[in-house]
Amino acid sequence: MIPNKMKLGQLLAVVLSCSLLLSACSWLPSGEKEKGNPVAPEISSILDVDENYFGGPIPYLQNNTRGMLNSGRYIMDFSHLEFGMMEIAQETFSPDDYLFQEGQRISREQVTNWLAWEKKNPEGLNPDKTNKLLVNVLEHNYLHKKDQSLAGMVIGLSLSPVQQDASGEKRLTVDELRAKGQQLAAKIVAKVKADNPQVPIVVALYQVPEPNSTMVPGNFIMTGTVNANESSVSKWQPISEGFFLFPSDKAYKKDPQISLQFDKIIEQAQAVFGEYIGMTGTGRFNNGELTELTITATAEYDSRTAVIQFTQLMAKALEDQFSEKVHINFYVQSIQRPLAIYVRPSDGGKPYIHVYRN
Repeated sequence: MIPNKMKLGQLLAVVLSCSLLLSACSWLPSGEKEKGNPVAPEISSILDVDENYFGGPIPYLQNNTRGMLNSGRYIMDFSHLEFGMMEIAQETFSPDDYLFQEGQRISREQVTNWLAWEKKNPEGLNPDKTNKLLVNVLEHNYLHKKDQSLAGMVIGLSLSPVQQDASGEKRLTVDELRAKGQQLAAKIVAKVKADNPQVPIVVALYQVPEPNSTMVPGNFIMTGTVNANESSVSKWQPISEGFFLFPSDKAYKKDPQISLQFDKIIEQAQAVFGEYIGMTGTGRFNNGELTELTITATAEYDSRTAVIQFTQLMAKALEDQFSEKVHINFYVQSIQRPLAIYVRPSDGGKPYIHVYRN
């Protein structure tokens, strides 16, 4: 979904900035009023890959908890979390009718207290001193375009399945993590609803990646909805999402056919342009099916025409190898800079190629 040399958070800022430039003439000053008809949150077991982004109000306000996840272990994954939350939001809030705003209702102090050990802080939600089950809380707001009043919230709870006890390291199963996440969500929703009683909320439970993972991000495991007139989650929906690195043994075990198709892509690239081309990919699976494939090719080219020819060849190869249901992102880069991008949307949109001129 994103180029290897750009962090997802940077891309998000670029997208929102472009939306501001395109639409600023028609916007009113930002407001925090709770007006308009409340929406009924909707959730699904499958997260759609979409390139339809939200616009945002002026001035742009940063999240109250910005930077709290920049601990080194999860800094890369934070932006994936943001994009996933926006995909979940689109099931309830259409970009045609709503604006995106970083969270303004949950304070930094509240999140700091929630992440604390419960025996040392009366507001703490982590049951163990050394093992943080709750890693982070991220809030996104959605505003009515007409009057920029608050229409709803999406709250992402980042959870770690890795726990330590006297016998060593223990890893919670997905079902165990979902159950613990639901318990945490109940407490957090109650606190948020106390200050925002008529605001619909979507809760997203997110499993963080392996410690110090730099290639494979975490994944969403469950979403829940809280209607405007409710004080607790009324419906939960499990999500079966996973990411696999290509080529790898884990990816081959997950789907041998997709792995072989990826190998053919590498073979075609090296047959024409030489073995000095490095190529890795990340496959996103929903309910066992490949829904998105992001590939990064690293090569050194002195000629932009060579970049164009290589990108065109790979675009054709990818179209031949992978179903139209799979959203494809293909990034060409040198060691120093990005060179080209090819994107094929899975929603019937037109594929496109962009070659960097600088």
